Amino acid sequence: MSELALALVVIIYPLFFTFLLVTHISVCSIVYKDAKRLRYSALNISPFLWVSISFLLPILGMVIYWLMNHSALSRPGD
Repeated sequence: MSELALALVVIIYPLFFTFLLVTHISVCSIVYKDAKRLRYSALNISPFLWVSISFLLPILGMVIYWLMNHSALSRPGD
């Protein structure tokens, strides 16, 4: 195995996946804190369910959360 391939496997991959894990947990934490703060949640979905959605679908889950709770589409009457 070449030195470059070894460096890639031993150093870069673990750093990359650690970064992804930290980002993933941060997104879930942000969504949970914001969902707890809301007085009116779209479809009365609990903060725990929003965290589950954002955990299973990290970027898409956060976009769905934002669309349903914070965008102009969220409350047509306001």
